[in-house]
Amino acid sequence: MRAALQHLYVHVPFCDGKCRYCGFYSGVADEETRRLYAPLPGRELRLLAEAAGATPPLSAPRTVYFGGGTPAMLGENGLRELMSGLRENLALDGVEEWTMELNPAGVTRGFVAALRELGVNRLSIGAQCFDDEVLRGLGRRNTARDVVRAVEAARDAGMENLGLDLIAGLPGVSPELWQKSLAQVVSLQVPHVSVYALSVEAGTALAHDVATGTLVLPDAEAQLTALQIAEETLAVAGLARYEISNYARSGRECRHNLACWRGEDYLGLGPSASSRDGLRRWTNDADLAGYARQVARDLLPPRAEEEHDPPADAEERLVFGVRLQEGVNPEAFAGRHPAAAARVAEWQATLARLERQGVTERTPDGGWRLTARGREVADAVVEELV
Repeated sequence: MRAALQHLYVHVPFCDGKCRYCGFYSGVADEETRRLYAPLPGRELRLLAEAAGATPPLSAPRTVYFGGGTPAMLGENGLRELMSGLRENLALDGVEEWTMELNPAGVTRGFVAALRELGVNRLSIGAQCFDDEVLRGLGRRNTARDVVRAVEAARDAGMENLGLDLIAGLPGVSPELWQKSLAQVVSLQVPHVSVYALSVEAGTALAHDVATGTLVLPDAEAQLTALQIAEETLAVAGLARYEISNYARSGRECRHNLACWRGEDYLGLGPSASSRDGLRRWTNDADLAGYARQVARDLLPPRAEEEHDPPADAEERLVFGVRLQEGVNPEAFAGRHPAAAARVAEWQATLARLERQGVTERTPDGGWRLTARGREVADAVVEELV
């Protein structure tokens, strides 16, 4: 880990239940387990700094992101302890954007006010849709009205930088019902909306239902139609599609995620969290007990590590940028990553060929971005580039 940490992610692996589609590492835990977890990410940060020869406190990162799970499961006191542990090893007063993921039912005016006091200045709230029957089928523990109340409570507490998450292509959601959900989002006037295509993650209840034929998902065409409807509706409301799954008003793009897509390094703390540091990559094991046991003994948690050679590192960073509306410029990219120089001509030729197929187009700075058709086949474009 480098001393100049720019972007920090902290994973809180607790929820009050498991949504049927969720493939993230999280689970239900008792109060004592959650209490014992709170100081551990700060201790892991200290261990990483010491291993890198850095002396805490490190300089403030530009962005911090608390995800999960549901970070609010730690409660106000637990979050204070978690943040206290981080502050012992990292300056946090200069953070530009500090995001916390929240489930709607846990958002109250008092809780958001406490988060603001602690330094959080952006919330990402999981709405998924605005139909209670569909929400129950997903295993969600909130209602559509809870989402509205959450946005109102956050604003009452002075939090304006808000994002809502939706899932496109859900079973049981007709085009009319989908349009209704989008209209509800627009009426709330949040500055950021994420619209994710439903994916079937291995090991989830959703995957089991699909495999056994208990549940039939909408086909690819229906999912693409839902995404198109979302883009058209949100554009009219002033939310531009700046990344394949994300829309925002100007200046309200998620800076943390933008940094990752632009190929910048980041540090992840907690079980299952991933990090990218120069040529090194590592992911902590998705094992809360193993994580807690090691870190409590002042040992780094079990993790999978790899080191890329410079060309592979450059390739990975470039293809992340393909997701962005701003696109990628191979020549400018090679100026920042010299190991990419040998691939520039090849990338330019591939992107030009895809332009003739209507998949890519030129950007004003001479780079390339995906067209509307290209966004539908983004994974195939990445395969062409690698």
